[in-house]
Amino acid sequence: MRTLLIVLILALSASFVQAQDDSAQQAMQAMQQGMQANQQAIDQMQQQQAQMAAASQQQMNENVDEAQRNLENNPVAPPFAAKPKFSLKQGKYSAPETVKITDSTRGATIYYTADGWTPTKSSPRYRGPITIDSTTTLQAIAIAPYYQRSLVASAQYALNAPASPSSSVAQSLPPSSATSAPAKSKSRKGIPVSLVFTSSVSSRTASVGDKIQLTLADDLKVGGVMYAPKGSPATAIVTAVDRTGVGGAPGVLTFEAETLSANGNVIQLRGCATKEGEAKPPNAARLIPYAGFFTVLKHGEDAVIGQGAIFTAFIPANIPAAAVD
Repeated sequence: MRTLLIVLILALSASFVQAQDDSAQQAMQAMQQGMQANQQAIDQMQQQQAQMAAASQQQMNENVDEAQRNLENNPVAPPFAAKPKFSLKQGKYSAPETVKITDSTRGATIYYTADGWTPTKSSPRYRGPITIDSTTTLQAIAIAPYYQRSLVASAQYALNAPASPSSSVAQSLPPSSATSAPAKSKSRKGIPVSLVFTSSVSSRTASVGDKIQLTLADDLKVGGVMYAPKGSPATAIVTAVDRTGVGGAPGVLTFEAETLSANGNVIQLRGCATKEGEAKPPNAARLIPYAGFFTVLKHGEDAVIGQGAIFTAFIPANIPAAAVD
């Protein structure tokens, strides 16, 4: 009996131990499965992070490429040179006055005209004070290294005193800028002749290649010989046009003289000029919400050459004899 009891106890102990071993093994398997699931989750998260990093890097590269293309297609424009300033305010004067032109941009060169046409690099270079001894429209621009050309500075001076033959303005202007040089005078560019626009021309409607009709302002006589009477037709051609633009950009119109009809013959003309409208740049100090935005979109004024405007062209110093036949 005792032996049977011992055997039964031993059997029960073995069963209990086996049950503990099975439970431990199941727990171990569950733990391993849990660890595998965690590792899969970690691997999936790392894969997602890698994909997100790759996508982010690709987007960044695309943004850099786009910025580079924008920079290449739309390079940042350099700033404008400062607008020149005149020492004398525009207005009416009873005696000749002296005007100084200055510019605050370092290394700037100033070019000016006194005939109503817009200055260019071909205009006279400012080299000292200018004497105003007749009614004059004085305009100036500044050109400096690493800068865009300045806006045009303009002033109108009305003088009641008689013009002096020794006007420094007239002396300093090259033949291409003179407004009423006598036909009989000659220069290294030829014989100057004054032409009158028969109709107005505007940068809003003009196109490159358009013909401009003019007439001779005075009889063309050289050495007492009549070459062409006053009113003889002449032509010019539009060579460049810029429309007005946002930011106050003005209209610009450039033309070149072509021919003059003289007694049925055609004489080739030389000379060109530019007319620029008034710029209307936004004033940052005055910009306010909403209104400021529309100020930036504002355009400058059109370039308009009015009917009756005078332009001086040049003909060869030695006019062909056929011109007076």
